[in-house]
Amino acid sequence: EEEEPEAAVCVPVAGEAGGPPPPAQRPVQKNTSRCFSCNKKVGLTGFKCRCGYVYCGTHRYSDRHQCDFDYQAAGREAIAKANPVVVAPKLQKF
Repeated sequence: EEEEPEAAVCVPVAGEAGGPPPPAQRPVQKNTSRCFSCNKKVGLTGFKCRCGYVYCGTHRYSDRHQCDFDYQAAGREAIAKANPVVVAPKLQKF
């Protein structure tokens, strides 16, 4: 009778390369009186974006800065919440 060799099992050790990368950290805006994109002083006229940062008049639109807010998903949720599914009761046949 022949014995088959056992298959080697590779178990990654913490800290070794090849494991999943750590999640990316979002930078925190330390000074909210300055634009997050160009660092220009905004004072009271700063625009707070839905991504959570404050921008100047030039960078206030989502296409003018690297906005990571998902507007499509937010729109879908708003439409789904405003328009619930209406199910009519079944008609009984005679």
